[in-house]
This record gives sequence, structure tokens and C-alpha cells, in this order.
Amino acid sequence: MKKIILLLSTALSSSAFADNCEQARNTYDDVYCTNKLYASADAELNKNYQALRGKLSENQKKILKKSQLAWIRERDAQCTTDTGIDVQCRLSTTQERNNWLRERLRECA
Repeated sequence: MKKIILLLSTALSSSAFADNCEQARNTYDDVYCTNKLYASADAELNKNYQALRGKLSENQKKILKKSQLAWIRERDAQCTTDTGIDVQCRLSTTQERNNWLRERLRECA
């Protein structure tokens, strides 16, 4: 029983350290935090895309979808390396696309 409690407290304390993204202490924390930021940016991307779609005509929606699919292909090609996915690249390109989508939303307002 003591071993289980020790394991749980160790796991909880290490996750608490990993969640301190303002002061990443090592590569693991840095990767964890970058992934966390990417997940948030991706959720925002989906929200912005849907909000923009809601303001467009059917023809404009088709153009937006085509543009979004082309952007996804470009992002994936740009951010995939021989060793895997460059999450920092995906984060920055997703943030740029969010800015683009927000600009289009402002134009619709």
C-alpha cells in the first residue's frame, strides 16, 4: 500500500512540475508545454474556422474549405521531418493561420 501511495505522489508531483510552462526545467517539460500550447491553438483554429464558415455563403464556404485543406497539407509537409513531427513548427503555423482566420472574421463584421 505504501508503494502505491509513493508512486501516486511521485507521479502527481512530476506532473505538477511538467505543468509549470512558464519555467520549463528540461526538455521533457519544454516538449510537454509546446504540445499543450499546440492543443490550445488547434482548438482555437477549429473555433475560428467554424465562426468564419458561419458568416459565409455556400460558395465562399467551399473556397474556405479548399483553402483550409491546402493549408493543412502545407503545414504537415513543412512541419514533418525524418524524425517525426516538429511541434514547434505546427504551433507557429497554426498561430499564423489563427491570425489569418481572425482577420477574415474582422472583415466580415
